[in-house]
Amino acid sequence: MTDARQPIARGPGGRHVRRVLVVIAVLYFAALIKSPPQIKGLYAVTFFSQATCLFPEAASYAIEYRLETWSCAERRWNPIDPRPFFPIEADSKESRFQRIAYFYQQSRPVLNALDAWLVDQLPGAGGIRLVKYLRPLPAPGTPAPHYTYTPLDPVPDEHRRDLYWTRGNDRAARCRAR
Repeated sequence: MTDARQPIARGPGGRHVRRVLVVIAVLYFAALIKSPPQIKGLYAVTFFSQATCLFPEAASYAIEYRLETWSCAERRWNPIDPRPFFPIEADSKESRFQRIAYFYQQSRPVLNALDAWLVDQLPGAGGIRLVKYLRPLPAPGTPAPHYTYTPLDPVPDEHRRDLYWTRGNDRAARCRAR
């Protein structure tokens, strides 16, 4: 049996302290709903109020690189599978080809060397074209398929960026030499 004369548990401090704590809690929940701008000196406030938008600028696409070769006989670009030439982690995003394309996509000497080496490996090829594929990610909350690298599938024009290609004169000279 309980004694009816037991005191009721109260929050910390008096009535005014509890009211201030309620106001702080309401302001915090409002800040969670609408994240406040960065305020100099109040980094902790903005840090703890951005819990609902942990990745506000998250990418809506995955980057994948593709390779095409210029066929001297057909006079057109054909997609190729780079995995036989880069066997380490060939089926994953950590493949040597993906890493070379990512880290050296702006380095003309590296891409020229890659071009010369691949053309030597491929009979009938006059040059290469490196393509950056901005593969759309599914909407948040929808199931995401397991990543599979399909290098021969076509890349839609709106998702492709041509990063490097063998110049036309160089392709023609290579094709004449073959």
